[in-house]
Amino acid sequence: MNSVRRGKLRYFLYWSIPLIVLVAGYSVVVAQVSRQVTVTATVPEKPPLEEPDTTIIFQGIAYPASTIVIEQDSVPVSIIAATAQAVFNVSLIVDPGSYTFTIYGTDIDGIEGRVSNFTLLLSEGSTTTISGIFLGPTITTDRTSITSGETVTLSGTTAPNSEVNVTLTSSGIAAAASIPKIAVVIASADNNGRWLQLFNADDLEVGTHSGKAQAIEPIALAVSEFSKTVTFDVTAGEEPDECAGAVPGDINCDGFVNLVDFSILLFYWNTADPSNPRADINSDGIVDITDFSIMLFYWTG
Repeated sequence: MNSVRRGKLRYFLYWSIPLIVLVAGYSVVVAQVSRQVTVTATVPEKPPLEEPDTTIIFQGIAYPASTIVIEQDSVPVSIIAATAQAVFNVSLIVDPGSYTFTIYGTDIDGIEGRVSNFTLLLSEGSTTTISGIFLGPTITTDRTSITSGETVTLSGTTAPNSEVNVTLTSSGIAAAASIPKIAVVIASADNNGRWLQLFNADDLEVGTHSGKAQAIEPIALAVSEFSKTVTFDVTAGEEPDECAGAVPGDINCDGFVNLVDFSILLFYWNTADPSNPRADINSDGIVDITDFSIMLFYWTG
């Protein structure tokens, strides 16, 4: 937390949830909340004759034609649509006091993005502008589990033509005893802000993988917040059955019924429930003359 005092005004900055305290008697203050989110506040130096409005303005980038919701202490107070370029600008008149404002967007595919929170203590008549907001991309996954030869697609929406950095954190079997592996893959959003990235199970470890995305807007090179996190599992594929399609009596599954199979049969002769179940050719629980008769029927030599 950083604290700055100027005259009659003190403002506090919390990097996770910014808290801005405004007191009458100071004209303009600018607070840099993060690399690009700026809070600009104007407070009247002298109280006007009439009760002035206390105004808060939110400006930033979300998703093209998305629905933007702003909540004041968990109560929705504004729902607007972003432009085709994903820009939004919302102005609210509120009573003086302390509030937590929550802002989030839902893209045109109905995927809700991660929320951003701002906590402010506003004095009467102040005008506060929070600019430079860049909501994290929306993100979803088409599968929750894949195995060898299969792919999973992470996709979502952000500002048009943005570069999207997809961070994949892998907590696989090999990584479990050490630090999880982290990889960043660069995807590109199209003119409508849609992006996607494929991951092949053969390129990943068996285990759980989590992905999140962050966008870089192409004009001002603004960097978004991170998206929500999605997870999927990579499971070990089943070993191929080398005996699939083998005829009864082909105990070693080499494609022939011959002396090798007969030798295996003799090894298990009169054995109940043999450790090699293929020696009990008719699956009656005992290796005996019946199994030998079946073997002779399929004999290839």
